[in-house]
Amino acid sequence: MKLTSPNVLGTLFAAGLAGCGTLPSSGTAGADDIDQAKVNAINSAARAQGVQVHWVNFPQKLKTSGASRPAGAG
Repeated sequence: MKLTSPNVLGTLFAAGLAGCGTLPSSGTAGADDIDQAKVNAINSAARAQGVQVHWVNFPQKLKTSGASRPAGAG
C-alpha cells in the first residue's frame, strides 16, 4: 500500500495524539521524562513530508519500577 499525503498526515496526527500527556513545566524534573527519541522520529518523518509539527503535549517516557533492575544496578 502506497502512503499518500493525506494518509501520512493522518498517521502523524494520530501519532501525535497518542503521545498526549501533561506538559512538564520548564526547569522541572519532568523535562527529563520527555521521550526525545519519539519526538525526533516524528519530527523527522514530518520534515520528510514537508510538514512542521507543533507539539502541544510531548510524549512521555514509559515509567519502569526499580524492581525490574538487575541486582547491583543503581
